[in-house]
Amino acid sequence: MRIAIQNAKIVIPHMDMILENSSMVTENGLITKIAEGVRYSYDSKANIIIDAKGGYLIPGIINHHTHGVSLGPLFSAGNPALPMELILGNLNRHLLQGTTTILNEDGFATIEETEIMDKLHPIKLKAATSHTPLNIKAAEITDGSGLSSFHKKLTVEKMLERGAVALGEIGGGDTLGGGGVCYNLLPKTIEEKTGKRINASQAEKLMWAVLGRYIDPSVADRENVEKVIEEIGIKGLLSVDEAIEIILKDAYAPVETGRDGIREAAERAIQYDMPIIIHNAAGCKEVVFEVAEKLGLRLIAAHSSHATFTKDEIRGNIKKLRGFGTFIDMCVGDFFGAKNLSPSDYLDISYDLLEEGLIDLLSTDFMAGNWDPIILFIKNAVDNKSISLTKALAMTSCNVIKAIPKLGANTGFIEEGKAADIAILNPNDISDVQHVLIDGIPVVINGEIKAPKASWVWY
Repeated sequence: MRIAIQNAKIVIPHMDMILENSSMVTENGLITKIAEGVRYSYDSKANIIIDAKGGYLIPGIINHHTHGVSLGPLFSAGNPALPMELILGNLNRHLLQGTTTILNEDGFATIEETEIMDKLHPIKLKAATSHTPLNIKAAEITDGSGLSSFHKKLTVEKMLERGAVALGEIGGGDTLGGGGVCYNLLPKTIEEKTGKRINASQAEKLMWAVLGRYIDPSVADRENVEKVIEEIGIKGLLSVDEAIEIILKDAYAPVETGRDGIREAAERAIQYDMPIIIHNAAGCKEVVFEVAEKLGLRLIAAHSSHATFTKDEIRGNIKKLRGFGTFIDMCVGDFFGAKNLSPSDYLDISYDLLEEGLIDLLSTDFMAGNWDPIILFIKNAVDNKSISLTKALAMTSCNVIKAIPKLGANTGFIEEGKAADIAILNPNDISDVQHVLIDGIPVVINGEIKAPKASWVWY
């Protein structure tokens, strides 16, 4: 298939440049011609001509950290897989947001489970692995009901042999006292105990009253626990002792094992010389520093502006990690619409970190299934003059491939001979994705999903 894309502003992040009034030709899945300064040109061989209408042609977004996009166990807790229709719905949302490649960070999923969804959906989907004994043990302490005997027998070595491209996500909110336990397990347990459902932010307040931000049971404050119980509306339904017992069982029980699981996975990453994505939050901060010194460029520190850190310590943490060569990821999935977990006042420091050049990669994480699009954050960051469009898009394309080379050897670059994985954005609102091509096949046209990878599933 030969496609001519005309009247575009072609954004080339790895060269920090934008080609105005330009055109592109793709053929047989590859970019075959970039015509700088040629707005329209007749192409008699083109099967399809796309008028970008002055919009921005960008590398398709590579999201290296999200969940709920594959069959297989979910999160670090090894929860049961989501229903197929919900997984497809999540993938469709990513696609409509300009995403062309995803790394599945539900690291207990098998290669086969990930490949099923890769075949059923246009997005290129790759697997990570967290199949180490201690990470499996942490999952079983937390839940583990989604882990079959086969999942438990898998090893990092076997997963890498079969095609996993990184280790990750090592640790997580469920096993290290973070957001996962707050929007998932704690509200469920408290509802079973009291008949009343609390939200994620209320669960977090209760957890911090018992464990503090650094997830330490020695700091439990009974007076503060009682105050929070009243504040979140369960006074008389739950005693201080019952609340502390729930937090210790649901939030703290897997934490020490989870921290040791980070150490264990770091050893595997060094052994096999592979990238590793590690949950970076207050509850595991010291362990992340510990392994960062050994891992160097192999380490991607996930969501490094995590809301469990104070704003004052975020910058210092990041600078220390960068000193070890760590790639710094910033989660941007919860500032503009989702608003489940990340305080909106952390948006300002996110802009500051971009302006100071302290961020390497952008991702959405999962945000209880309500993530904001990466491209929406980029639009606002560019409008705020915190970063240029080219530098921001490097964090979702060429930088990701630099950090995780096997995630897409021939994608992430706007260059002749590279895969035609591209998105075209509205010139008046770059958060409005108009078209998406994956391997040169138009899969989103005028903001609607049109073409599948496996047509027999869709039609």
